[in-house]
Amino acid sequence: MKSNEPRGVYVRIIRINYVHANTFSCSQTGCPPTKMGEVSSMLSHADAYEVLCLQAADEGRGEVLFGDSLARARKEARPFMVGEEFPSVYLEFPLVGEPFLDVTVLYGALSEGTRIDSPAAAGTDGLLDWFSGPASDNDDVSFGFELDTKHAELPAAAIHFQPRRCTDFVRPFCEAIGEPERADLYLDMVNRMPPDWPLSFFGLFRGRPGSPMRVCGYLGEHVTKACGDDSSCVAQVFDRVGFAAYDSRMLEQVSEAMRVAPGTVDFQFDVFPDGSLGTTFALDIQFEIKQPKVVRASFSEGPAGRVMRLLQAWGIADERWRLVPQASFARSLPMALKDGSIGKYALTLMPQWVKARWTDCELQPSKLYHLARASTFGSDGIK
Repeated sequence: MKSNEPRGVYVRIIRINYVHANTFSCSQTGCPPTKMGEVSSMLSHADAYEVLCLQAADEGRGEVLFGDSLARARKEARPFMVGEEFPSVYLEFPLVGEPFLDVTVLYGALSEGTRIDSPAAAGTDGLLDWFSGPASDNDDVSFGFELDTKHAELPAAAIHFQPRRCTDFVRPFCEAIGEPERADLYLDMVNRMPPDWPLSFFGLFRGRPGSPMRVCGYLGEHVTKACGDDSSCVAQVFDRVGFAAYDSRMLEQVSEAMRVAPGTVDFQFDVFPDGSLGTTFALDIQFEIKQPKVVRASFSEGPAGRVMRLLQAWGIADERWRLVPQASFARSLPMALKDGSIGKYALTLMPQWVKARWTDCELQPSKLYHLARASTFGSDGIK
């Protein structure tokens, strides 16, 4: 089992500013600039998270994209930056309407004794202990928390669990959160789905027995293409699983969204405790951008731009999406490893997907998700 102690990262920055070529300054702490090529000092996971938030918000983007919730998101998510490896952190913000920032934190592995010092994670000690067992050793399984930081008072964090095909973990997971009945709800839905629409993960609010469970899955490229070519494919799936909140216009919109998708698409339904489906359906359209250097091109005249212009034409995004490439970021800094050798610490902030959502057949405001990462590299790869 991996140690849960954050490995500690040797970087001397709290906010990255361009002072001059290849130089960074620490405006939040007053520490001296760090030049590229200069070995840097300790940075925790929580501080790395703040670096990435501040970079996304720099040059006035924070007010436009995140509003006044940025400060809360920076503060409230810090206690969730646990684990030996930096977790997968998703910054979620709307593309139309009042700006705000929510944060999702996902863990691939945790060790025994991990605790999160936040009221939003109250009552999760048993869950953290359970996940530190065999689930942490399975690369296909992950779990995490979704933090609603758009309101001044932070509610209890929602729970996200991704078992993928490892459905044997579903029941013990639900028992660990004290809601064993949720397991049958998810597993029943697994059996209801067509083979080409398999479920992979779910999310829920603890302590709200009447609230729906959100179930989600990834579509293969051939399914996305078929549904993009013919909206009746979507209708057939809706009818099979019992989703009735659609009309012909919504079907055409879903089909068009799939048609312009650059790659992977995942779908979402809400399932109520009695097994009935809610009136919301959503698609997460992934941008499939692998290298930071191609973000601008993709959002200009490339695949991401085509998706965003469609959403803007539908009225569920405005011009703020054009700030997304500027909020993206990738830098690596020299760092001293614990064994005395010199490695690199990489900070990246990349757009991952945009959500299109329908409720009672009507389009809802879209949201975009940035993935924030911090990784340590030695001479032999990721540490």
